[in-house]
Amino acid sequence: MILRYLFSVIILVVSGSVYAQESADSLAVVQTDVLRRTLDSLGSRDPAYLQETDLSVGNIPLSELLRSIATVNQVNLCVKVATDPLVACNFSRARITDLLYFLCREYGLEAEISGNIVTLRSAAVLPQSEPEPTVRYDSLQVSLSFDFQEVLLPEVARCITRLTGQNVIVPQNLYASRVSSYLQQLKVPDAIRALAAANGLVVTEEKRGVWIFDSSGGRESEGQERNKHFVRREVYATDRLSADSLGCLTAHITNGNLSDILSEACELLKLNYFFATPLKGQTSVYLQHIEYETFFDVVLAGSGISCGKYDGVYVFGTTGKENALVTTRVVPLRYRTAEHLPELIPDALKKEVQVQLFPDLNSLIVSGDSRHVTAVCRFLESIDRRVPLITIDVMIVEVTKSTIREAGIEAGLGEKPAVTKGSFSPGINMTLGAVSVNKLINSFNGFGSVNLGRVTPDFYMNLKFLEEAGDIELRSTPKLSTLNGHEATLKSGETRYYKEVSSNIIGSQTPIQSDSYTWKSIDANLCVRIVPYVGEDGHITLQVEIEQSEFTGKEEKDAPPSTATRSFKSQIRVKDGEMVLLGGIERNSRDRSSRGLPYIARIPLLKWLFGSTRNNKVNQKLNIFIKPTVL
Repeated sequence: MILRYLFSVIILVVSGSVYAQESADSLAVVQTDVLRRTLDSLGSRDPAYLQETDLSVGNIPLSELLRSIATVNQVNLCVKVATDPLVACNFSRARITDLLYFLCREYGLEAEISGNIVTLRSAAVLPQSEPEPTVRYDSLQVSLSFDFQEVLLPEVARCITRLTGQNVIVPQNLYASRVSSYLQQLKVPDAIRALAAANGLVVTEEKRGVWIFDSSGGRESEGQERNKHFVRREVYATDRLSADSLGCLTAHITNGNLSDILSEACELLKLNYFFATPLKGQTSVYLQHIEYETFFDVVLAGSGISCGKYDGVYVFGTTGKENALVTTRVVPLRYRTAEHLPELIPDALKKEVQVQLFPDLNSLIVSGDSRHVTAVCRFLESIDRRVPLITIDVMIVEVTKSTIREAGIEAGLGEKPAVTKGSFSPGINMTLGAVSVNKLINSFNGFGSVNLGRVTPDFYMNLKFLEEAGDIELRSTPKLSTLNGHEATLKSGETRYYKEVSSNIIGSQTPIQSDSYTWKSIDANLCVRIVPYVGEDGHITLQVEIEQSEFTGKEEKDAPPSTATRSFKSQIRVKDGEMVLLGGIERNSRDRSSRGLPYIARIPLLKWLFGSTRNNKVNQKLNIFIKPTVL
């Protein structure tokens, strides 16, 4: 009867899947037909939608393409798209309605018509609800009925537990499994077994009222041949094999059977032991006062036989794939993260064991032969050490010193009379008008018969005797912290944007140029990258890379902002807490200019009356200091 139900369930699942696929295809066809009819009706509303056009674009946004079509062909399009993909296409003599239909179908758009206005928007995506499992329970008959397709197994298990009181357990690896079933009035145990069988699963009743699902396969068949005990054939004299009160063994054996040696050793030490497989082979051993677990490892080395301890019982057996003795240990980690640690285990050690990650306790689960498991655990212990934390102080100092000197007399005629103004302190920077100059001339005329005359009303004279000094210091003091051997990165700065214009030509008979704009960014940052390594002697090796960029302020129209960059890259070795100067860049510039009457401006003293000079001196210095400290 169960087979009959299973066959019915399989037929219903297959037919349901085919019907669902056909329904989805039919729905897609109906939506496409509705869109076609909607766009075809535009011709009767506005003949402009029936005209033909040529279109050739490359990598233009979809919204920009639709707006360009509307502009060129003088049709009314309203574009509302959630995403704006880039479109590259080439059409010749295509009707507007056909073009809109193609774009809507290709990019998932919906069309809405109001008069001769077409609104194009992204198709709404309806959320898909999870199907509810149909599970009915008959308390009188103590039976279940199922009718559901592609439902999550945990949901079905929850319904069965709620209705029947039977505890149905689904392991984590089956949380995403979907099941389908159709059966009527089947006893609860038979219904649960039929559900599992129909969906390729295995279910077992651990105890009354507790059912556990599992994936099929991997179970050992009953009736497998059991392993047998083996009886030793030889008893060794005390001069060949003996044990002391501390549990240490002494052995002087030549060509002895492995099974006999191990049996005798366990009995001398009163250890519980078990031979899981026949132990074949012979060995010769000469050892003095060796701890017994070390004795087992030495005797079994290279023999293909492993030793494991289970609840105080030492189990010996071959390490073949079928009869391997497996030891499992949970290795907790104190200082390192377990996530990336399996990658560090050498392949020679991982070859004979299985290493699994247990992130909840920051641990690793190691399974395999006892000797190989022990080797892996020793390796993990050797690298699970405290990793030094390093704090790095970086000081970037930039000093700019400037001196400007300017002196001379400038006279001339202006467009209108000048007003006497300026300052005498600090420095002389005066502008004398014609009135002031004439008064000064008249004062000289009173001393004799000399008449210097008068200047015109538009005459002016500038007197400059200035000296300016500046001292600017910029200091950046970032602080970084990182673990030994890990990169520490710091980035600080600003971002500026500029506009990039690209043009597209639409149409062939009446081509129209359509411009699109893209904003791009340029960064000016202070970037510090440091990788520290702490040696056993306390010295720290640093790999340092520093890059400083800044905007120069020299910008041209429609051009990206200009930047100036200074970088430093080095590898140094310093003591803990020691500050060192990584590098210094010094830049000196001097600008000297003069102007005046030819030849006369070169004569001492006269050059101050008939010319002016300007002297600008700038000194820039960049120093980088670094101080690492091990915590």
